[in-house]
Amino acid sequence: MRISQLSQAADLPVGTVKFYLRTGLLHPGRATSATQAIYDESHLERLRLVRALLETGKLSHAEIQRVLAALAAPQAAPEAAPLDTLEMLSLATAEPADVEAASVDLAAAREVVLQLGWSISEDSPHLPALANALSALQSIGVAPSAERMRVYAEAASHVARNDVATVTEADPAVRALVAAAGTALYDAFFTALRRLAVENQIARQRTRVPGQRATAIPSA
Repeated sequence: MRISQLSQAADLPVGTVKFYLRTGLLHPGRATSATQAIYDESHLERLRLVRALLETGKLSHAEIQRVLAALAAPQAAPEAAPLDTLEMLSLATAEPADVEAASVDLAAAREVVLQLGWSISEDSPHLPALANALSALQSIGVAPSAERMRVYAEAASHVARNDVATVTEADPAVRALVAAAGTALYDAFFTALRRLAVENQIARQRTRVPGQRATAIPSA
């Protein structure tokens, strides 16, 4: 298909498609002349992925570039170990460690994961995000209590088990894409569910309608 047809199929302006081509978010088409190229289903799938990561996943262009690079890496090939693929995509969406770690005190974040008994590397690129969140909560006087920390950690651990199982059990041909979706898009999915759950709890508290008995959440 021509770029105009690709644009229409992806529901994106031609200018946006050309921008993605210039910046490398979309791979080049098959050249038919010095100024024209033909595009196929792989380009449409890439545009849908980029749009989902940008609009729903709220990733920056730089983060999307890292995700796409990770998807194209040899470690994301079908024969790669599932956990290696998942780890690679998880790291791709983290802020560059050299930028974050230089400006954030990670002591509190490291203490939290130590108390939880989690196996986290000393230089994990996800620690700065936890440190920033803790600092912001403390700055306004609403730092999480030990009980609230436990509840959030158990919920996160339960979701993480499912994420890892989903990736390891996925068809090797689409495993990297499943890992990318779990890393970026399911964050938005989980946030939306949590907010809806709060809305549900408020409604039930007001009407005193008993909710379903919650199943036990596995510990971290």
